[in-house]
Amino acid sequence: MKNCPGCGAVIQEDAAFCEYCGVAVKKRPEAGAPAPTSAWPVEGTWSAAPEETRGGIPKAKLKRISPLIMIFFSLLTFLIYPVVWLFLRQGTFNSMSEKTRLSPVISGLFACAALSLALVLNGESLIGPSVPQEALDSAITYIFLAYFILSTVVTFTLRRILREYASRMDKSPLAANIVARSEVFAFFFQFLYIQHHINLLIEAGLAERTN
Repeated sequence: MKNCPGCGAVIQEDAAFCEYCGVAVKKRPEAGAPAPTSAWPVEGTWSAAPEETRGGIPKAKLKRISPLIMIFFSLLTFLIYPVVWLFLRQGTFNSMSEKTRLSPVISGLFACAALSLALVLNGESLIGPSVPQEALDSAITYIFLAYFILSTVVTFTLRRILREYASRMDKSPLAANIVARSEVFAFFFQFLYIQHHINLLIEAGLAERTN
């Protein structure tokens, strides 16, 4: 055991960072020396991570997307874009964790809810004028509720996957504490929150960016 030079807390002898204050407790390696055990920001800097693997674990290949672009395409496609976003990445997500998997049944139900919602939101243009407006309003309410519930289930599953992946790739306690740690933000921002933390994993060198 040893003491943190920043806050004085007792930490593990081989710890690279203090789990209480986040201060680096090991000096950065010289040129040609092994990279440090954590890739998270410390005092405004990033630690270098190997290009393809970290700790013998292959890096996930993920795409960096601005959350603002996701909002734009979601509105443009009547909330169908999140379904496309999910299905393009489902295989990658399921390979990122040894414990948690995204169920294809939940994904399928989410897709059905999204397509149904897009249909009723277009109202007369797709369904026809014969359907009463009251029926359309009720359908929108119930389908949107189903869409939101399924979206929340998917979001929290992805959140758990990202946290487990970060813990495997970075053994310091900072990884699991930084990645997707807020349940409140996950609930309100859903896929935007997940994509933001995918971007964070890429910036930290724990995931490989694809075009």
